[in-house]
Amino acid sequence: MSRETFAYSIRSVIHSYDGAVVLDIPMLDIPSGQTCVLTGPNGSGKTTLLSIMALLLNPVSGSVLLHGKEAAGGDPKLRRMVTLVHQKPVLFSTTVRGNIGYGLHASGLSSKETRDRTGFFLEKMGLSDIADKHARKLSGGEAQRVVLARALVLKTPIVLLDEPTNSLDDAARPALHELLREAVLRGATLLIATHDPGFVTSLNPRILRMDRGRLLEPSNI
Repeated sequence: MSRETFAYSIRSVIHSYDGAVVLDIPMLDIPSGQTCVLTGPNGSGKTTLLSIMALLLNPVSGSVLLHGKEAAGGDPKLRRMVTLVHQKPVLFSTTVRGNIGYGLHASGLSSKETRDRTGFFLEKMGLSDIADKHARKLSGGEAQRVVLARALVLKTPIVLLDEPTNSLDDAARPALHELLREAVLRGATLLIATHDPGFVTSLNPRILRMDRGRLLEPSNI
């Protein structure tokens, strides 16, 4: 398998904060279309790894190839291939509908397709009734549903989720699971950091266990 067929090809990646090494990944290849679950205790490096893979953070050293291209420096074309949902919801100062459609507008999608796709995700995530509510007035569970819908509506080739079920009410979990399954069927690469790996067991994920910034098991296919 050539390195171009991998969504990610990571080599000798090290990252540190205040001189302390928090991530040390000698080698990690993730084939395109694969679903991976990152597990491990708090502080094990999951969030740092996802931030590097989202091209939001450059490692202190090492190489990160995204579909065979060096990702250091955050090439805008490569960055648009990846969507990251952070642990804590960050919402734009607009309505629920405006939040979900924001990235579609920015990508130049037609008004009709933006409206149709936004409406579909509003309904899927049970947000239609509060579509015109200001995002700053949402509960924690509602905010989590909005940021998940805002990410998944973009249908990027790579989706990174950091504890997506945090604050998510039980009624919304099946909807999220269905949207993730749809992403898998369209060939997206998914990486999900979670303390609840059972949530995505049916997606047949590859499990990557982390502790103290390292992968605990061989991570190549």
